[in-house]
Amino acid sequence: MRGKFRPEGHLGIPELSPGEAHVWIARLDALCGHAEAATGILDETERARAANFRFDRDRLLYMLGRMTLRRLLSAYLGTEPADVPLRVGPYGKPELGSPFDTAPLHFNVSHSGDLALYAITRDGPVGIDVEQIRPIADLQGVAELVLSPREKAAFSALRMGDRQAFFHEAWARKEAYLKALGDGLMRPPTSIEFGALLGERGETIRDREDEAASDRWRVAAWQPEEGYWASLVTTIFTRNTAILDIAR
Repeated sequence: MRGKFRPEGHLGIPELSPGEAHVWIARLDALCGHAEAATGILDETERARAANFRFDRDRLLYMLGRMTLRRLLSAYLGTEPADVPLRVGPYGKPELGSPFDTAPLHFNVSHSGDLALYAITRDGPVGIDVEQIRPIADLQGVAELVLSPREKAAFSALRMGDRQAFFHEAWARKEAYLKALGDGLMRPPTSIEFGALLGERGETIRDREDEAASDRWRVAAWQPEEGYWASLVTTIFTRNTAILDIAR
């Protein structure tokens, strides 16, 4: 299912039912015409963070990304974008503040290159990650820090030209899963592996700290655009995912 949302209004938001997740895809460069609007929507903390960016492009993309998040959440919550109370959880994960901190609405955000992905669900914690496939100077060394022993073996068996894509797919899965856990970014990614990366059928999660991970979580990975890998991790109660577009 694909849909549209225009960043200047609340048009096109489909009903979000229990058992569903909505994943919104935004090409932030295409939203540059909304830069002035973003300034009026962001709160003081967001504007202060934007001011700390060294490069103008990074500052602009951050502001457009936060504006889009606020407009999306406002449509689901029935409030104005500037009134969406956003805060950071104890481990750095963004979350809704009062009075919506008890609302059955969970979200997560990821941004890489020109692409931003927003996951929204009513079923429980959610994690999303998108990775632009780009050269990594010491790919082998970074893989040692990220991949499980069996994933490293699969990685090493690939041709050099295929290793970048494998690594970015693996990292997107791990990042999404750790973000869904909430405090997971404090854990070593080498302690988690995904059967699909090892050529197995299905989306088995093996977590050294949770033997029942596959019974608790669903994981999906796909390429939202050429040159990117994305992954979504939801609770086992989320059965359907809609991919939707942010229109210009």
